[in-house]
Amino acid sequence: MEEKWNEKKRHILLAAMKLFAANGYVQTTMQEIAEACKMSKGSVYQQFSSKEALLLDIFKFFFKRLNDGMQLVERERQLGPRERLERKILVCLRLWIEYPEFFTMQMRENGGFVNQEIRDYLKRMDTEISMFFIDSLVGIYGDGYAPYAPEGVLLLSSLLSTYMGLQLVEKITLRPDEVCSHILHIVDAVAERVLREKPRPLLNESNWPRLKEVCARNAKSAHPLLLVKRCRERLERLSEGEARNEALESLAVLEQELVEIRPRRVIVLGMLANLKRSPELADLLAELEAACKQAGLVRG
Repeated sequence: MEEKWNEKKRHILLAAMKLFAANGYVQTTMQEIAEACKMSKGSVYQQFSSKEALLLDIFKFFFKRLNDGMQLVERERQLGPRERLERKILVCLRLWIEYPEFFTMQMRENGGFVNQEIRDYLKRMDTEISMFFIDSLVGIYGDGYAPYAPEGVLLLSSLLSTYMGLQLVEKITLRPDEVCSHILHIVDAVAERVLREKPRPLLNESNWPRLKEVCARNAKSAHPLLLVKRCRERLERLSEGEARNEALESLAVLEQELVEIRPRRVIVLGMLANLKRSPELADLLAELEAACKQAGLVRG
């Protein structure tokens, strides 16, 4: 599949990312990317049909790394909500430290030049990451914080990007763990006050239409991987047995498939069919199937 990056494709992606960060997307040519990779322009075009396709794959490459990191945190069953949020913040910080060119590229470009496909992709990814953080914030501060959670995510992400920008632009050296701790201290203080004073949230579905999508997805259909996690947790509370073990194996296969950029529909359908043999999962399985349908993995 095209999103499976071979070494040549990865090499081009990283070289292009550095050039876009240093010179700007518009100013960088495919010839310059080829020269940086020590390849012919034709070889670059064999991997990417256009510069826009290359830019889209840079975003896909980065967000897959980010999503994979978030999923690894979700799989750590022993973590409490606060520890889980700490790990998610560290995933972001360490990834930006590993790929500073990606962050620089985003800082210098306003995004107005990209095509609709890229804008739609970035919007979907922003929604997915927001849902990861909303889930953690509500887990820490309780259901009463839910109306403020989207603004909590804005505060958290703004602090993250600001501290990362300072490190890149001002060359300030900050350890990821101390940045994480300080951000959480600020988020804690704000959460404590809003829960005490209960102000009306500034943002709502009428003045920020995308909030409706985020809240609807978070309330009506959790991310498929979160539902897989809940299924596993329920099965693990049951007594040992062959049926239980087979269901856990199906969940493991399903989870592995769902972390792929383009999960194979036949595998998803097969594992969902296997799980229907476990009546104790009936309610969660209905939610999981609905979430997979919403993600386009199962036909309605």
